Amino acid sequence: MNTSLPYRLAIFDMDGTLLGPTGLISPENARALAMLRENGVETVIASGRHHSNIIIFEQALGFQGWVISAGGAVVRHAATQETLYEVTVPQELGRELFLRGRELGVSLIGYHDSGIFCDRQSEWTHLYTKRTRQVPIADIPALIDSGLQKLIWTYAPEQIAELAVEMEREFKGRLYVVSTEYEMLEFLNPYANKAHAAQVLTGKFGVGPEQVIAFGDGNNDVPILQWAGMSVAMDHGRESAKRAAKMVSPPGPPETAVARAIDAILEGL
Repeated sequence: MNTSLPYRLAIFDMDGTLLGPTGLISPENARALAMLRENGVETVIASGRHHSNIIIFEQALGFQGWVISAGGAVVRHAATQETLYEVTVPQELGRELFLRGRELGVSLIGYHDSGIFCDRQSEWTHLYTKRTRQVPIADIPALIDSGLQKLIWTYAPEQIAELAVEMEREFKGRLYVVSTEYEMLEFLNPYANKAHAAQVLTGKFGVGPEQVIAFGDGNNDVPILQWAGMSVAMDHGRESAKRAAKMVSPPGPPETAVARAIDAILEGL
């Protein structure tokens, strides 16, 4: 074991970070992850995906422990299903957002502990299905009442861009509002983001943020990229992620960005 490594915990976003454009992990990224684990660094996925969707990738990625899912709303162990942390959208605000979304004509997708559901099928839910998984129709208000991990508005990108500015301003301090894809605007509990979830994990492992290295590419990675002692934004990622991170991965193919970043960091130690 290389005891000179200053990191005990490495936290990775999935889509656009660990996974390439085809949705697979490259041999180069897999090699870099194995090297970290061989040197005593615990590796954790932190994704906007649902927990049940993430663990499908666990074996291929070589992760066997804690998972941060739903954009930081849940911290759960992949093998034991022990839940360390879970926060949900406040019921009153969730219902307000559902009704307003209906009035605006956006499609709504809800993340619940039991799965992912939509209020109706549309071109936007079909696009979501292509990226992740099939979403059946359900009674979203009933799910809000029993605890939604997050609520998503999905619609035309130009409208979502306008709504993001408006909703971030209106719900500041009451909800965490973030645009994760150009056609998606997500609403979460104000204490649901990857940085809050990572702090729970560092308490579990008994390490400080200076011993954490985080990797991401999107808007919802900004909090953890700012918080971690070391953080890397992917060169192909959003400008918000690059501004938040301590470094940007060396340029090259997106499917090997993580490997290039890890190699560059280790060369500098």
